[in-house]
Amino acid sequence: MRASYSPTDTNRTPAWTGQDILDVNLVLEGGAMRAQFTAGVLDFFMDHGVWCKNVIGTSAGSLCGYNYVAGEVGRTCFLNTKYCADPRYLSMRNFATAGNAIGTQFMFEEIPDRLDPFNYDGFDRSPMKLTAVSSDLELGEADYHVLENGHDTQYLLASSSMPLVCKIVEVDGKKLLDGGPCDSVPLLHSMLMGTARKHIVVLTQDETYRKKPNKTMLLARRVYADYPLFCDRMEYRHFEYNRCYRWVARLHDAGEVFMIRPPEPVTVGSMERDPEKLFVLYEQGYAQAAAQWDDLQRYLEK
Repeated sequence: MRASYSPTDTNRTPAWTGQDILDVNLVLEGGAMRAQFTAGVLDFFMDHGVWCKNVIGTSAGSLCGYNYVAGEVGRTCFLNTKYCADPRYLSMRNFATAGNAIGTQFMFEEIPDRLDPFNYDGFDRSPMKLTAVSSDLELGEADYHVLENGHDTQYLLASSSMPLVCKIVEVDGKKLLDGGPCDSVPLLHSMLMGTARKHIVVLTQDETYRKKPNKTMLLARRVYADYPLFCDRMEYRHFEYNRCYRWVARLHDAGEVFMIRPPEPVTVGSMERDPEKLFVLYEQGYAQAAAQWDDLQRYLEK
């Protein structure tokens, strides 16, 4: 992380200023605190002038993309390591006291508006666009929302609101939760957008990972009894997830997309409270992007 990052500098210049924007879509998987790996990858990109015109992020991937589009180098890592042990941020205490693991007001108002100001102007003027992916409970399908401005955070909240421990987010007549059950890795949507020649995909699990059946389905069926289509997506998610990982790997090997993923199993928890473990994962993401830098340049130059 850049030592010069200072969220108190409200006049800081977005890192994308004066940079060329690539004809590339950037696809970001979620994974709660596993997205520290993604934060490292994106900071390497920003340090080396890799700016993609469209970012499509699921769950924590959309939060990483939010800071990337704003040109905020280091912000994702800074916030996660600073606040990971603060129960107001992301914790089961929030769930026990308010029915929501995410401290909504703290995370989306107090931090960006007062404690560590977000560069809203940098996001609003950005030449890049961010699509946040959520799950539409009534349809059992992914919802893809292009953020109109930096204050359009209801869809960021919805995209990152994990089932069973977060409240349903109602926005624009839709009932939304975390995008993971319906589109964990939104590469197909990126391709169907037809807006870019190339696609970079950042995953948050290593090549040995295989998602297993959801052990909470009995509870999920009870809690979301009014949304049977969403429950179906949750129940069969592991099939779709593992198939998607195989597909992305094949496309990468064929040179059709470029994939970056952790080189070894990720051990941080979804609500990890150890800032040192989170920073190690961030450094791993930065280092992995650096290790694949030459290959990425060749892919982009084709």
